[in-house]
Amino acid sequence: MRVAKYLLIGVGVLVALFVGSAVVVGTLEGLGIIEPSSDRGRSSSPPGDDKNSVRDGAERPANRDRSGRPLLRVTRVIDGDTVETDRFKRVRLIGVDTPEEGRCGSNSATRFTRQELEGNLVGYELDAERRDRYGRTLAYLYPTERMHEIALLNRGLARVLTIAPNDKYAAQFRRAARTAREGSQGAAGVCQRRATAARKAERLRRRRASALRRERAAVARRVRREAAARRSRQRSRSQRQSPSSSGGRSGGGGSSGFACGPGDIDGDNDGRCNE
Repeated sequence: MRVAKYLLIGVGVLVALFVGSAVVVGTLEGLGIIEPSSDRGRSSSPPGDDKNSVRDGAERPANRDRSGRPLLRVTRVIDGDTVETDRFKRVRLIGVDTPEEGRCGSNSATRFTRQELEGNLVGYELDAERRDRYGRTLAYLYPTERMHEIALLNRGLARVLTIAPNDKYAAQFRRAARTAREGSQGAAGVCQRRATAARKAERLRRRRASALRRERAAVARRVRREAAARRSRQRSRSQRQSPSSSGGRSGGGGSSGFACGPGDIDGDNDGRCNE
């Protein structure tokens, strides 16, 4: 009887341990801390996964994408190269730089990043330096198997900005930017065409202004020449009138007289008026 009693107690303990371990495993799987045994090695993206956080400075296992990269959720897009996330707060894309607000192409870059990332679970990858001087986490983001930085460069929405030691994909970024530039694609092509048109318009404006200045200078020279000619003619007339006046006063048998002016009477019709 005593042996049977001990056997029953042992069996009860084993059953309790088995059931308890199954409950614990099920609870951990439901919380997303571990992956379900039937889905090991595959991506899982449960909605509202807000439990993936960094504790005590160390990363704990998190959900992964198909390539094994950990996931985070993008909660808000600041601009084309900066987003806010549930895991690292503010994240700055590595290796690219989109136009600042108000510059040509800034709205297109922000709109594309919002369309691709905002509200989605995306894979991320860190590099050698984890934060910039503003405290933002530096990361490569993967909304799909293609990196978002590459997508921005391919569409001409960003330029390459390589800052060591985070230069793991610098060569790929340069190739993508060169391809977009040669094809004049995206906002880069639009901005390039606008800049070219603006330069042409500025050159045309300068040529017109120069032509107008030359025309005004020519008119001023012509006016000065005409004024000088008038003064010369006036001097010539004055010089022609001066000898006849002096000769008339000295001649005439010593008779004194003056040239007739308005209201004077020339009694002898000799062109001189006596006092």
